[in-house]
Amino acid sequence: MLVRPSPGTIGTYQRILDLRIRNTIGQIPVDEFGYRDVMRWVKGLSVDGVAPKSIKNMHGLLSAAMKTAELLGYISRSPCRGVPLPTVERAEDDALFLTHAEFSLLSEGLHAQYKTLAQFLVMTGARFGEATALKVANIDLLSKPPTARITKAWKRDGQSNYYIGPTKTRAGKRTIGLNPALVDLLIPLVASRPGSELLFTTPDGQRIAHKPFWQHHWVSAVHAAQAQGLTKTPRIHDLRHTHASWLIQDGGISLFALSRRLGHASVRTTEQVYGHLMPQALQDGADATERSVRGLMH
Repeated sequence: MLVRPSPGTIGTYQRILDLRIRNTIGQIPVDEFGYRDVMRWVKGLSVDGVAPKSIKNMHGLLSAAMKTAELLGYISRSPCRGVPLPTVERAEDDALFLTHAEFSLLSEGLHAQYKTLAQFLVMTGARFGEATALKVANIDLLSKPPTARITKAWKRDGQSNYYIGPTKTRAGKRTIGLNPALVDLLIPLVASRPGSELLFTTPDGQRIAHKPFWQHHWVSAVHAAQAQGLTKTPRIHDLRHTHASWLIQDGGISLFALSRRLGHASVRTTEQVYGHLMPQALQDGADATERSVRGLMH
């Protein structure tokens, strides 16, 4: 009955059903399926070593199914309501931020073909699947300011084949202003090329797939940077976090503007992930603490 998810997402749901639901709770008649059954199932997932985030996603799928069963009149109330789930780390807990010097070390280890892609990611905050789905026509270097129009991202269908589809959320469809340094890097990629071609490609003109890029280029660049003194082990997605942290540290952007630039579904998402980096919030906390202890220190 699902109509909104992509074929790839539906394929993921089917795998969850096959691997985690069918042989554990799948045999229980829906009108006999209760809160205790859900609790035992969740605890069993934890015992099996399933990550809290994955358990939350699996419970969400089961809960959606039970809500539909309730709407269809098969049950009077969903047994998934109120079920406590393992604590999931917040997004900012594993976010890693690079300094300009650290990113330069990392960039030096990348093949020239992919260096501009990494610089685009860190200067725009675009997701890897969005950046690698960009067409030449999505870049307008003559507008004021120059822009990148993000409207698509790589998706997987039910057979795990990749295709260009919509962005992660509706808010993900956005226009990003480009800084002059990035414009200079993009000019060679745009000049005299058909608008239908991918902006970033492998040396043989194919799409840049995440896993091969990570295995054959990103990991070696990280190791090379670590040999030069880098103490962190950044993921590709950390370039997005790094972009946000640079803008926040500059102090010239609001959370709302940052949210729009990153394509977040809401400002609340941006605040949850990056709010603790806001300079004014840090200063306000320090000032408030100073006022509160002034009497104590004297």
